[in-house]
Amino acid sequence: MRVALVGARGHGARHVENLVRLGHDGLATFVGVVDVADVDVPVPSYPDLPSLAAELHPEVVVVSSPPATHRDLVLEAFELGCDVLVEKPAVLSVHDFEEISSVARERGLVCQVGFQTQGTGSYRRLCSLIGSGALGDITGIGAAGRWVRTDAYYERSEWAGRQGDDGTLVNPFAHALQNALLLADVEERADIAVELELYRCRDTITADDTACVRITADDAPPVVVATTLCATTSLPPVVLVHGTLGQAVWWYDDDRLTVNDHRMATPPSVDLLENLVRHRQNGEPLVAPLAAARAFTTVAEQCGKADVPLLPARRVGDRVVLDGIDEVVVRAAEKIATFAELGCGFGR
Repeated sequence: MRVALVGARGHGARHVENLVRLGHDGLATFVGVVDVADVDVPVPSYPDLPSLAAELHPEVVVVSSPPATHRDLVLEAFELGCDVLVEKPAVLSVHDFEEISSVARERGLVCQVGFQTQGTGSYRRLCSLIGSGALGDITGIGAAGRWVRTDAYYERSEWAGRQGDDGTLVNPFAHALQNALLLADVEERADIAVELELYRCRDTITADDTACVRITADDAPPVVVATTLCATTSLPPVVLVHGTLGQAVWWYDDDRLTVNDHRMATPPSVDLLENLVRHRQNGEPLVAPLAAARAFTTVAEQCGKADVPLLPARRVGDRVVLDGIDEVVVRAAEKIATFAELGCGFGR
């Protein structure tokens, strides 16, 4: 299938590498790139998608541009008759989510979201364990993200650190949130309740850099995701599945899973673009369909509207440290508790 890429810088550079690989494997033909800047790519570059499509006729468009541009670009690709792989967050409002979903249905097109950890073997193994009852009844899903980010992280683009486009739950730890929602089986539900605690430790940003969210729904285990970019030390994000017969610990970035402290064997990972192509060729189910991002979009939209108060923190060179937060985010995931319930001093 003929594939075009919108946005070849930043994370888009990974898509360039992947498209070259898929070309060598004979699965996809990388036809061109859309980018507003000059980019070093092995295919023609165009200033906009219509001009590319007029000459190169793609069948699939990969959208890896700033989040606020996703809606228009996805709809533009649909108008051209193309299926879409769009980076997370796919869109930033439930209205846009519903609009894109509706247009896709009307035109018989598909939209896959770039939650690549849904393609890991460890995710599929964990889902199988939960479904088989190996962990017993699931009593809660927790996730903890602890990273260090320097000033340069917020200087990399105009939208970095901007509320509505960015924030720990919406962007850097979006996988933690999405994975927790999936494991709680509430990813497509519209009736979730959301409790948010968002904070920022920098006066130069408007989005959160430290956050806790609890999501609840009838007949579903509660979800708590706690995150920070103001940690003392960066550690791989982790998802905890609490069950009556044990606990699963999943390091999704490392594709590693333990159950009751035993390392589990996992199948190979699935590439999302390969999956989308095979979906069109032989009906293989999509790994990360747009429909599974509904609850995530609800949380993302609320993050864009919530108060984000400034917390006093400690400047250490080119980064900011919120003392004690490393332990707090882990406790929140372990206890399925909010910052306020943990009495950490800044929770509401």
